[in-house]
Amino acid sequence: PGEVVKIHFAKNSLSDNAILECRDRKIPFFTEDERYVAYVAETYFTKFTDINCFIEKNSKKIQVATISVGQKEFPSERLNVDQRRVSLNAKDLKRVQKEQVFLNKNYSNSPGHPYFDEPFMLPINAYVTSIYGSRRIFNNSKQTQHLGTDFRAAVGEPIKATNSGKVVVARDLFFTGGTVTIDHGLGIFSIYGHLSKVQVQEGEFIPKGTQIGLAGATGRVTGPHLHWGVKVNGHFIEGESLVKESAD
Repeated sequence: PGEVVKIHFAKNSLSDNAILECRDRKIPFFTEDERYVAYVAETYFTKFTDINCFIEKNSKKIQVATISVGQKEFPSERLNVDQRRVSLNAKDLKRVQKEQVFLNKNYSNSPGHPYFDEPFMLPINAYVTSIYGSRRIFNNSKQTQHLGTDFRAAVGEPIKATNSGKVVVARDLFFTGGTVTIDHGLGIFSIYGHLSKVQVQEGEFIPKGTQIGLAGATGRVTGPHLHWGVKVNGHFIEGESLVKESAD
């Protein structure tokens, strides 16, 4: 649950200009080292069934991968934050809804080719204070899932882009404060939240390792840190699994 795997399959007459489907979801694929490659993610909210992937063209279908989904336990944690960011008033709720429309539009417009040609890396080398998948209870009232990774980071600490791509978000958001989102192509996005300063612009193409901002304590936080999120195939996943799989 909440991880991504990199699959590859041989080129043949059927796979050229074909559609790759995994559990009825269309997945973009690309050429790498004379083979086809795709990144397939599983939701945190999995039903623990195998993911079967097929290429289909002209009513012909060939299975190219079967991915097993194993059991995984996630911890729980209790957090105390500004109550205004837990129980939203009408004005804040309207802002959050508007921001979500903006984010969803960006998530739906990723190209079917990669903007990157190197493995992904972590945005900062620091201690992880909250792992992906933790069940969170805010102010003993609101329960959510933490679908990202939190790194210990003092205010002003530089944060790097985990890979090359197009900046699609570079602004202040209600929950994540100063936020940068990078579209890496193939429906792969990386998100950097709670920044004290954003140092890139929306629409800008940046290389891997670019300093995109400074760590901070903006948005819904208990203290300074970096929230790093990764979204693949429409699912928020554990970022380190993308780092690992892209290096393979």
